[in-house]
Amino acid sequence: MTTEAPTVQLGLESRPQTLTIVRGMLAGVAEPLGFDAELLDDLKTAVSEVCNNVVLHAYDGQVGPMDVRLLVNGDGLDVVVDDRGVGLPADIDSAGGIGLSVVRALAETMTIGPGPDGGTRVEMHFAGHRGGEPLFAPPSVAGPMHPSGPAGENEVVLSLSPVTLLAPVLGRMTRTLAAIAHFSLDRFSDVYLITDTLAAHAATAATDRRVDARLTAAERRVDLSVGPFRPGASDHLRRTGDGSGRPPLALLSDEISVEPDGDTERLRVVVVDRRV
Repeated sequence: MTTEAPTVQLGLESRPQTLTIVRGMLAGVAEPLGFDAELLDDLKTAVSEVCNNVVLHAYDGQVGPMDVRLLVNGDGLDVVVDDRGVGLPADIDSAGGIGLSVVRALAETMTIGPGPDGGTRVEMHFAGHRGGEPLFAPPSVAGPMHPSGPAGENEVVLSLSPVTLLAPVLGRMTRTLAAIAHFSLDRFSDVYLITDTLAAHAATAATDRRVDARLTAAERRVDLSVGPFRPGASDHLRRTGDGSGRPPLALLSDEISVEPDGDTERLRVVVVDRRV
């Protein structure tokens, strides 16, 4: 695997709704890369089985960290799922409900072993060709990824490259969190416009070929922090018009701020649903 390959990294908590967030990420990546429908179904099923195993078994019924990484290269797709839980049971291949037989049937290869920080690492490879025909069309330009830090409580950490993946991935993940946060239909539709605006901004303001986001959901509230951006690139988004023809971000958001981050900046947007 190459660090220059298109890559998406997620840091999450091992909660049941995690599966919906991960599946939304996969569907978001599939959209711009033109995934074959059967490949996407296999990918969603296999990765969901592995993540569900973490939710059910890694932390003895408690909640703990889970990391999911997707890498796209010419040979196919590689998915790595890490936890920091209790480790593998001795009868990992026969334990009921783990679903590893399903994963082995869908992935070209699968390996299970200890994770770099304890717990368990599951690595899956999915072929990028069938009958000599490619199953997706990866973008040609990506950049190196950097650690984006662990997810906090009720938080999802997203890091991806190239930046062109942000629009579909951030849109689907934020809409999933808005549903979890019980947004009304009207406010839910505003989330589409907000994430589209953030992704369009990232396409021109990102400091390199990667971008990351932190998303937090509470009851009727979603908090997004996106960057890194060039210093000064986000100031105009705090005003009520940006000349782009899009609904102004400042009008759609309940809070918007630009926060320094070393030599760069981050854009933070809070959306609250006060409609009953």
